Order: sequence, then structure tokens, then C-alpha cells
Amino acid sequence: MTDIVERLRSDLVFFAIRKELQMLTDEAADEIERLREKCTKQAMILRRLNPENFPDTYFICGEMGEKDHNGMPAKIMVAPAYGVDWCQIYEKTERVIGPEW
Repeated sequence: MTDIVERLRSDLVFFAIRKELQMLTDEAADEIERLREKCTKQAMILRRLNPENFPDTYFICGEMGEKDHNGMPAKIMVAPAYGVDWCQIYEKTERVIGPEW
């Protein structure tokens, strides 16, 4: 009878360890995904800072019009890649996007 009890206890310990390992694996996977997204955003920022080093990287190349109380211009000029001789003009709208606190 004690062999059965010992075996049941060892099975329970095994399942508890397995469940804990699964939880740790899930947490690690979530953290890796969060860090990957953060690195991707940082890489995009760096590309925008040095567009001459990254072909096919759009960037803001100028501004037009009056600035509002936040310092935002009425229009911005965006070039599709470094070295092109043209740009698109984007106009400010009244829409504002940001975190909803």
C-alpha cells in the first residue's frame, strides 16, 4: 500500500512542478514579446534619425504654417526616402490620439 501512496505523491509533485514550469514559460514568453516590440520601436526611431543610412525610410523633412500652443505646425513635409527630390505634405486635423487616462 505504501508503494501506491509513494507513487501518487511523486506523481503529484511532478504535476505541480510541470504546472509551475508552464507558468514560468508563459511569463518568459510574454516578457520576450514585450521586449521584442520595444526593440522594434527603438529600431524605427533610429532609422528615422539617420535616414541616409536606411534606404526606403520615410522621414519628416520640413514644416509649414503657424505652430499651435503645443508647438505643432499646421503642415509637415514627409519624404519617402533619403535623397528623393519631392515630399508629401500632411495637414494637421483636429483629431488627437493618445492614452486614455
